[in-house]
Amino acid sequence: MTGFLDIRQHDTLFASRTTADDWARIVAFRDLPQFMDGVRRHEGVMQPFFAHKFILNKIVTEVWRFQILVFALYLHDTRNPHDPRSGLTVANLQKICTALNLASPGRVYAFLNILKIGGYLVGVRSTIDSRVNYLEPTPAFMAIVEEWNDNIFASIDAAHPEAGFVALRAKHPELGRHMRTSGAEGLLEGWLPLDPFPEVFHFAAVDGGWLLMEHVVINAIQGNTDINLSSTAISMRSTAKQFGGSRSNFMRLLESGYELGLLDMLPHAGCGIVFSNRMTCAFLAFMASFLGYFEMHTRIALERVGAGQGVKMGGV
Repeated sequence: MTGFLDIRQHDTLFASRTTADDWARIVAFRDLPQFMDGVRRHEGVMQPFFAHKFILNKIVTEVWRFQILVFALYLHDTRNPHDPRSGLTVANLQKICTALNLASPGRVYAFLNILKIGGYLVGVRSTIDSRVNYLEPTPAFMAIVEEWNDNIFASIDAAHPEAGFVALRAKHPELGRHMRTSGAEGLLEGWLPLDPFPEVFHFAAVDGGWLLMEHVVINAIQGNTDINLSSTAISMRSTAKQFGGSRSNFMRLLESGYELGLLDMLPHAGCGIVFSNRMTCAFLAFMASFLGYFEMHTRIALERVGAGQGVKMGGV
């Protein structure tokens, strides 16, 4: 149904799927007075960031590939120049993904090939051990990564202006790298971003599904504290082209979502898309979790930057 939305109405369900500490962190971020500004800012910067970029959509906007990419950058960023066994190699990334049940060795290999074909990675032979070939991000790809980081900082700042991460990033250029590394360490320690929100996972597990979901929710929501929902109409053909999916897959995704109770009515050709209250609440809680997670790891990154540059945290 459309109408007023109480974003807390499914909190008992969501809280039962995660730890008390993690749920407290999620609620604290969601309760920020300008939380909805952060959610809207994220959609506003990420939609054009990914729009009509085929390779970028193929390596990021699906939950498993996003995490594979996070670990690929982590291996690159944490490479020990004195240890040829460290760094981003096919074997090292396969090892992480296999240990986390994230992807098979074959899928990791295919993923890295897509990055190479897209001009995002190049092979470099180790100067210490000629048997080892590293994969290194190209300058063009690192510019894309840093732009993504900056979009995250801007989204957090919109929800929590006191954070001031955009200004701190300008002051400390390495902030994004340290934030990425700390975030990857959290995943390695067992943080499961989508486990508490299978409603969101339904969309995020499909090519372009995350962007479709975010686009529909943001266009349906009106207001900040007193939130109202309305139906959304989109062109399925142009939306699929923009977000790297296919019209038929998007329609099947919405139809299966309706069967799972994630939509209040079965849409027809992109008209009258109405996410259920549970779906919308799950998306907003996930966004609080997602942005709050990166806020937490940016603060860890600031401590690392401060330790490396003699910056006193209390005076940043």
